Amino acid sequence: MHLRPYQDQAIEAARAHVRRGAKRVLIVMPTGGGKTVVASEIIRGATEKGSRTLFLAHRRELILQTCDKLRRFGVPHGVIMAGIRPALQHQVQVGSVQTLSQRSGVLERVDLLFIDEGHHATVKNQYGRLLVRWPNARVVGLTATPWRLDGQGLSDVFDAHVVATTPRQLRDEGFLTPVGGWEYEAINTDGARVSGGDFLAKDLQASATSQRVVGDIVSEWLLHAAGKRTVLFTVTVEQSQLMVEEFRKAGVPAEHVDGTMPTSERDAILRRLRSGQTLLVSNCNVLTEGFDCPELEVCILARPTLSTSLYLQMVGRVLRPCCLDCHAPSSALSPVCEVCGSANVKRLARLHDHAGCLAAHGHPYAERDFNPQESSRGARKSKKEGAARRLRCAACNSITSRWPCDACGYSPTPKELKLVYEPAAARKEIGADGAPAPAKARSTAEQRAEKWALRYRFDTDSSGRRAFYEAMVRKHGEKAPFIYRWASGFTESAPKAWRAPPAASVGGT
Repeated sequence: MHLRPYQDQAIEAARAHVRRGAKRVLIVMPTGGGKTVVASEIIRGATEKGSRTLFLAHRRELILQTCDKLRRFGVPHGVIMAGIRPALQHQVQVGSVQTLSQRSGVLERVDLLFIDEGHHATVKNQYGRLLVRWPNARVVGLTATPWRLDGQGLSDVFDAHVVATTPRQLRDEGFLTPVGGWEYEAINTDGARVSGGDFLAKDLQASATSQRVVGDIVSEWLLHAAGKRTVLFTVTVEQSQLMVEEFRKAGVPAEHVDGTMPTSERDAILRRLRSGQTLLVSNCNVLTEGFDCPELEVCILARPTLSTSLYLQMVGRVLRPCCLDCHAPSSALSPVCEVCGSANVKRLARLHDHAGCLAAHGHPYAERDFNPQESSRGARKSKKEGAARRLRCAACNSITSRWPCDACGYSPTPKELKLVYEPAAARKEIGADGAPAPAKARSTAEQRAEKWALRYRFDTDSSGRRAFYEAMVRKHGEKAPFIYRWASGFTESAPKAWRAPPAASVGGT
């Protein structure tokens, strides 16, 4: 299998650390960057030299994906996991952390040990106890998010690290899709207790299942993402089931998955999602890691979190580009699929943020400190605050990470770039006492789009603004407050020279 340049460089950098005396190296690579591909290439080379290798993972999906990659690299291997007959004669084993923790007599010798999702490893948990079992093994960790939930670094487990590439670099090279999206009124976290570094789920249940939140999630999906395959992340299983019920009432083929489901049932649901038979799958703590479905185009965040790592893992489910016709991996920069020639290539991922995650953690492609050796919770959000972190596109109101806008290609004028972008407003009116205001008759999608277009002027030249001013005069009379709105949302009055136009000018075009 052909490796990408940054993958080759990551392998060489890891080997250089080992030659300098490092025993445990962490390779940091974004979701969609090919961590398992890198591991498979290292394992292939180690097998040729006679090394015995163990690849550790904590989820069934991760284990099966690793086995698939090893088969593509032509590496014979066994699997150590409940329900599967072991094949210990092979030099390479792919093992479940939970299963190996219960089988102390398995694998007396391990020369090379891989830890998938290495940010889970600590000296005191199951990973740490397994590391003690094979003290002479060289260890390679793999992660896209090298931070623990408590904000602590990983230097207690790994003594060197390699940052192979960043999400922004992968986007610019076409290996990940651009990301746009919308922020809505966030689920209320006031008063929610914190346990284990994140919000206590039961303290968010009432706010997350309120009529306002549930209604917003469904209506905004219908407005902006109807027909697109979607993954929805929730606070609790009850919230997930409620959301699926509401989407089904709106005529959307939606399903729920959780950790208590039989494996066969969960796999069947995900197959229907990949095929398009199901458009939306909702979950709680199931699809954050080890779930690979490049066909997904929309991520709905209905789960507030204090963890930048968890946020990026959730968003990472929709970042891989692919052909939506033949499902083959593709480049987000390619005009057509390189396999089937279709122009139906996924080039944009959408976020619907109902949980305040963008405000708390920044745009997925913000520049971050990926050094896993330090404890630095606050600095993980982004290296640069302000516009570089998360920008609001004035033309389509999407959240973007750069200009031109990922979603629509709009670029603001130099004057507009100096303006402070207005924060996202609540789509639903809330009364002063915190209760929902009386329900109003719902407008159609066409009416809302027309109202939105009238509210924000997209003209950037003088003649366009003058025409708008004259239309206001014709509609409201000369005593109207002649105020128009820049595309960015900044308002200003018409120039004094336009205040008393000739009658012919007022009536003209």
